[in-house]
Amino acid sequence: MKYLIKRKYLSISIIFIILISILSFKILDDNDDFEIAKSFDIFHNVVREIRLFYVDEADISKLINESTTELLEKLDPYTVFYPESKIEDFTLMTKGSYGGVGATILEKNGTLLITNVYKDAPADKAGLKIGDKIVEVKNIKVTEKNITEVKELLKGEPGSEIYIKIKRYGQIDNIEKTILREKIIFPNIPHSQILEDRFAYVKLNSFTFGAGKEVQIKIAEMKKKANLEGVILDLRANPGGLLNEAVNIVSLFVKKGSVIVSTRGKVEQWNHVYKAKNDPVFPNIPVIVLINSRSASASEIVSGALQDLDRAVIIGQRSFGKGLVQTTRKLSYNTRIKITTAKYYIPSGRCIQAIDYSHRNEDGSIGHVPDSLISEFKTNNGRKVFDGGGIVPDITVSIDTLSDFTQQLFKNNLIFDFGTKYFYENKTIPDVEKFTVSDKMYKDFIDFVINQKKDFRSKSQNLSDELLKTAKNEKYTEKIIGKIKSLKNDFTIDVYKELLKNKSQILPILEVSIVRRYYYKKGELISSIKFDKELKEAKNIFFNKDKYNLLLSEIND
Repeated sequence: MKYLIKRKYLSISIIFIILISILSFKILDDNDDFEIAKSFDIFHNVVREIRLFYVDEADISKLINESTTELLEKLDPYTVFYPESKIEDFTLMTKGSYGGVGATILEKNGTLLITNVYKDAPADKAGLKIGDKIVEVKNIKVTEKNITEVKELLKGEPGSEIYIKIKRYGQIDNIEKTILREKIIFPNIPHSQILEDRFAYVKLNSFTFGAGKEVQIKIAEMKKKANLEGVILDLRANPGGLLNEAVNIVSLFVKKGSVIVSTRGKVEQWNHVYKAKNDPVFPNIPVIVLINSRSASASEIVSGALQDLDRAVIIGQRSFGKGLVQTTRKLSYNTRIKITTAKYYIPSGRCIQAIDYSHRNEDGSIGHVPDSLISEFKTNNGRKVFDGGGIVPDITVSIDTLSDFTQQLFKNNLIFDFGTKYFYENKTIPDVEKFTVSDKMYKDFIDFVINQKKDFRSKSQNLSDELLKTAKNEKYTEKIIGKIKSLKNDFTIDVYKELLKNKSQILPILEVSIVRRYYYKKGELISSIKFDKELKEAKNIFFNKDKYNLLLSEIND
């Protein structure tokens, strides 16, 4: 034990000696850095004092890692330190792959609930199903205290085995599985198809290596099958990825030599202007790009550049507003840092970075930006566009807000649980395009929800609870207390009526929840298309060619 402590202390000392040594070179050039060197020295002394005299055993390495993380959080949300234990997360971010079982897992009530299984992944081959609950991993029982650590055990080197125990709907005994981990690769394009026999739809989930070429191939394949009149590029909820892939995608549609994006930062030799290097593969085909508040970084470069170059109509909601460039640098001991080194500027000259990235709405979208902080820019055709954060669509489609009741269905996992029940009671369903939730199925869902006897509460009911509590504390008369109790009862939710009233917004969610269990992620995407407001708007714009052209050529006064 003493040997391990000495090794740990020696490692820490070496790290700080290296830091101070590196800093000393800077001091020779800049005397102002004396304060920084002094701070490092003080920090080193603090660590030494903790190691020698602190009353309890202190995990020094953990403390320093946490200090490093907190230091970077003071800068911006995207400058991140990756210790050796988190290199899998780094690999997933940069390459779209990791070693694991290929399932989406949610922490739920002290268990690990499988919410998605990827087709042909190890979890799928082993027979895991959506709705299974992982209760044990490597002979370690899952508890609320260790759930996060146990979840990480599912990741590992491809080719290695992992033993798990699951609880399955309708079965009394737990099921044991030994799964061979594999390299899990998330596709850039999980789905593409021809819509209305004339429009190419491409859903792009990420910008990992090869994304640009994949988009080109998918569109070319569909062009061979149909006389395409337009391309719909879906970047909703796409968090971004490699800058070069964003440039490659824009280059498919714009003139050779067009400026697509530029980066500007402290290190001048890293500043760069990215242009379309080749003639466009699809020079004349109309383009529509779908974005929302979770479209970020490379997604915003693609949508913003195509907007500034008047090459595409943008539909949806204002994008996330991440215009900061990160550079990944290797550090010692197999650690890395992803550090913000520059900002993105799209062709009109505007920066897509949100002015204030530290304060956002609950859904992550950009909050209100005062007009005084917004500057006006012009597209190639003279259309007015603005900075302030993110890309503002040419056509904004409002988001349907889920009712409080529907949100409580989600919170109580009732739509998900009904999907699990339906799956085990029905071996097959029709093809994705033909499947729909019938009136009988919805009636079964209503019965299921009511039988679960969950506590649904209205906001008025919660307020009346507070009022009743306050009235009792302030010792109001029994007569007044009784009136409040009566009022509270009037606010009680009628679950049956709410299920009927909210049917139109519950149906699409219920249908997708069922479909994904039979047809995986691809089926889920196909099923969701028929309920898609933004996609419907995109098709309407393509049907009206004059409106499409007007949106790109109109010069606002």
